[in-house]
Amino acid sequence: METTLQVVDPDPQVVEPSTQADEPSKPLPGVVALSTCPGTTPGTPLSKNQLKKQRKLAAYVELRKLRREKERERNKQKRRDAKEQGLPIRTGPSRKELKRKQAVTGADGNPALKVAIDLDYDELMQERDIAKCVKQCLRIYTINRRSSHPGELHFAGIRENGNIHKWFMKNDGWENWNVKYHFDKTHKDLFDREHMVYLTCESEQVLDKLQPGCTYIIGGLVDHNHFKGLCHQRATEAGLKTARLPLSEHVDMKTRSVLSTYHVFELLTKVAAGQDWTTAILDTIPVRKGAKAKDRTEDSEPKQPDEAEPQDIESQPPPSGLDS
Repeated sequence: METTLQVVDPDPQVVEPSTQADEPSKPLPGVVALSTCPGTTPGTPLSKNQLKKQRKLAAYVELRKLRREKERERNKQKRRDAKEQGLPIRTGPSRKELKRKQAVTGADGNPALKVAIDLDYDELMQERDIAKCVKQCLRIYTINRRSSHPGELHFAGIRENGNIHKWFMKNDGWENWNVKYHFDKTHKDLFDREHMVYLTCESEQVLDKLQPGCTYIIGGLVDHNHFKGLCHQRATEAGLKTARLPLSEHVDMKTRSVLSTYHVFELLTKVAAGQDWTTAILDTIPVRKGAKAKDRTEDSEPKQPDEAEPQDIESQPPPSGLDS
């Protein structure tokens, strides 16, 4: 008995499903994003060491409140011991005194210094850079709080439940800071454009003097020069005034004249308190930049005339050997 096997050929009409939906969407041309930055590389799977670091960081965050309570208890015990020994409890003003101190106002009732940190760069920074950005905001808050002439401080452009907002929430008591938070509203929505100056190192205008009633905007972008000139570009496209700090006019530096966000703010607070630009710059910028005050003796020396002016003949003394 013979058996025959029937082979069924595959249907030649079958077409493989399209994978177009699985392909990542390409960014639009001209749109600035972290994925289109030439200095970044695509993500890779985490290694064992990176996973270990993530677990350690999660454990650190969980134990942060417990460590903070132990630190407060140690500080209380130190104050009790100092009081029993007759020693001063603190060397500076208390936290309550610092909190009661409000922004110094001028004769017109406006604050002596008004600064807004532009945090509308949430999607352009990696997680580590966002952490550095929020840390700089913490330092700005501390500088303003302990300044002899504190100003009115704004944190603008924070995305609701965005990356920067989430890093702010990791700091206990951040809602109680003497700072005005603005969520989903940028400086362009909050302040008068005619009295607003965006500080960028690319600007051709030099900030010689702080103007009363003016709001100074500082870009809160930590990008390691991946988006060089972006703050200036956004400001000019929005039709805002720009200015740069007079660093090259007062000091000579070995490195580039680019400062971090909190260094710019510290400079403004010192100048608003009455310091001159040269002293404020030398006291603020890091030592590694090798800043030295400019020698202005050459500019102050009087210029010598090219030719001596002829003297009056009658006023000249007579030649020796002749009677007058």
